[in-house]
Amino acid sequence: MKLNRIYAIASLLLLARAQQGTAQTVSKYDQHEAFSPLFYPASGNEYRSAGGQPGPKYWQNAADYKLNVTLDTLEHRISGSALITYKNNSPDQLPFLWLQLDQNIYREDSRGSATVSASGQRFANRSFTKGFELKTVSIISNGKAAAANYLVNDTRMQIRLPAAMKTGSSIQIKIEYAFTIPEYGTDRMGRVHTANGWVYEIAQWYPRMAVYDDVLGWNNIPYLGASEFYLEYGNFDYSITAPANMLLGGSGELVNEAQVLSPAEAGRLAKARNSEETVFIRNISEINKGAAKGNRTWHFVCKNSRDVAWAASGAFVWDAARIDLPGGKKSLAQSLYPAEVAGQNAWGRSTEFVKGCIELYSQKWFVYTYPVATNVAGLVGGMEYPGIVFCSWKSTKKGLWGVTNHEFGHNWFPMVVGSNERKYA
Repeated sequence: MKLNRIYAIASLLLLARAQQGTAQTVSKYDQHEAFSPLFYPASGNEYRSAGGQPGPKYWQNAADYKLNVTLDTLEHRISGSALITYKNNSPDQLPFLWLQLDQNIYREDSRGSATVSASGQRFANRSFTKGFELKTVSIISNGKAAAANYLVNDTRMQIRLPAAMKTGSSIQIKIEYAFTIPEYGTDRMGRVHTANGWVYEIAQWYPRMAVYDDVLGWNNIPYLGASEFYLEYGNFDYSITAPANMLLGGSGELVNEAQVLSPAEAGRLAKARNSEETVFIRNISEINKGAAKGNRTWHFVCKNSRDVAWAASGAFVWDAARIDLPGGKKSLAQSLYPAEVAGQNAWGRSTEFVKGCIELYSQKWFVYTYPVATNVAGLVGGMEYPGIVFCSWKSTKKGLWGVTNHEFGHNWFPMVVGSNERKYA
């Protein structure tokens, strides 16, 4: 009995001490704030309803790009030019413009380098470059070019216009630039050396217009590595000059097949466009076999897109198959991967996976919007771009299915549904 009393007294003392400790620390947890349904906390107006649908006066600015660059595989550099045609569909006059210079995150003095530890996390810098090296920045108005008045701040550029852009007007910006391709590009881009040469995965590779919207005006939050992207839509016409032995895959459609593919490759590609089964366009035995000398220029077009990305390598195996879409529409599933990760336990099944997930999502949600779906095996663990994704070359079996399915799911969110991922990742 005495023992029971001792236990009871001890329990009361412990409870009193616990309550005393609780009283000293008052929780500020608010479940209403943590699980708020107001993802975009704004009332409805004439531009967009409270439910998120476009209102009667909804508008969206547009940016078209004509990009011409060269890949230097000796120096691992991109150089060339970007011609941006920007249209102001907003009801506001714009005295200045904001652009994103994402490559500047790889500078040693970048905000991303200062805020993300260099201890090896996924979005940390592991080496440094000079970022975008701007040669010229010009404004073209009424057919006349003039040097732009601009300011670069970290991963952003502000161009101050001689006269404010009026509603409905367009302006052209021409930028000549270069940058060194980082080996590890915060798991968004980069390069890896394989048995048969370098594999390049190229993204954030041109100056991009920042979004001007009716919610925040200019969306110019700096790029910090872990932060995602928010971009305007437009049409892309881009050309990449690279060594003639390399295969390239990019967002959108290759429009000069006859100039860059051999007759055999072109014939196999035509077969793949009508095949439910995977067809090799370039197989393992053909890698670096009779490699052509000099350079070739690959020309791609991607319409109504928010971005474009591409990959290049002389080490690529290339296979493809037809994608069957609702309403009788067709697209092309294709994969680019080095020989050492081929086989049915790894990237030999990639095109099958691409075809499967694109067909599934097109039935469930909305018909796939791009003419090609390309899966690239390289250094990047998993990253999505319009019509092309980068997945780890080390992925196998269900792991490869998982990352392929996930990244192509992003071609609906945010590639079609263009949410502000910079703020709401």
